[in-house]
Amino acid sequence: MSSSVQQRFDQEFRAEIIRQLAEDDLQTNPVYRDFFAQFNSGSVRLFIKAYAHRKALYSVRNDEFQEATSPKAFRYLMLAEEGLWAIQQKKLFNLQCTWRAEQVQYRGIEHSAQFGVFSSHIQHSPYITPVTSTELELYMSFLKSEHVQTGVSSWQDYETCRAEYHAGYTSDVASENFTPSWYRFYDEHMGTGSLMDLPDIRGLKENRYRSVARQRKLEEMKQQANVNAIDDRPYLSIYDTVLLERFLKRFEDKETLRFFREIEDLYRNAERGIDVDEAIGLLKESKRSVPLKSAGDWKDGIVSAARRIEGEQIANVMPVVFQEYLVRRENGLGHAYSFKDNLQEERAQTTGEMARKQILEGRRILGEPLNFRF
Repeated sequence: MSSSVQQRFDQEFRAEIIRQLAEDDLQTNPVYRDFFAQFNSGSVRLFIKAYAHRKALYSVRNDEFQEATSPKAFRYLMLAEEGLWAIQQKKLFNLQCTWRAEQVQYRGIEHSAQFGVFSSHIQHSPYITPVTSTELELYMSFLKSEHVQTGVSSWQDYETCRAEYHAGYTSDVASENFTPSWYRFYDEHMGTGSLMDLPDIRGLKENRYRSVARQRKLEEMKQQANVNAIDDRPYLSIYDTVLLERFLKRFEDKETLRFFREIEDLYRNAERGIDVDEAIGLLKESKRSVPLKSAGDWKDGIVSAARRIEGEQIANVMPVVFQEYLVRRENGLGHAYSFKDNLQEERAQTTGEMARKQILEGRRILGEPLNFRF
């Protein structure tokens, strides 16, 4: 095992210790009591889990960030890691299409909302095959195309992607469509676009039960006389940067606040993509001639050229990330979470559990067996 891979394992172990200690501190230390009392209790529970995970991940990745040759180099590494898992997201999405059409069944998959849960920890999904060198090459080709899309967070939103597919995409510009541009690139080269034409048999069945359950719940809420039990305090969200900044300034030291800001800025920039000024700077740094293709606006042409340069840089890092992936598999070791800190997981778990309960409740109301064999 290489020293670099061993270092990553040590980092992950350290991160888990930090996460556990942080979560326990947030839950039990009275110093946070007055701050948390201002907010909805359910949102506080979610915030604690998300913040502990983020603090742990950013603590260890901050060391890596500081050791990187440049912020750009670290950004390319981050995006290369995300790219590896984007390959798996597409394969999971294709599986979801066939599962919804009732062409396949898998032990442990009971309802469609579970695909959101699998997506939130795609590194450990048991239902998809490992990344192959052919898939890696295809993704690297995608990176060198002009349609790379950043900031994808809803990889398994089947309903929206299918509706967009049948309505016809708004344009060839990735940012103007919801469907990840990687999905369209994959379909064009792998011939899997027809999966979106499969019927959503399972989804229609589920929606029937969920609709019945929601209607019953609405009727009960209308009849409920006591509304004082509703916790209407403000929602504490890990995505609210203003509140997060307040929390950090109040409870963390200056060093923690500093690396939170540095890595948050880096992550936001990666999600946002390239603006004109950044594009010009990137082109100036390039050591080769970069042709500008015709565009309706000169700014679009410059940004498009810069995207090609950045895509090539990320593609250059992909083999390194893939090699670490293979070493982990060969040694029977789990895969590290990507830089994106998996804040989606808690939300996906909550959504999945709600869907599960609604389906079973709908079946109960209709006098059907309380199982998922329908």
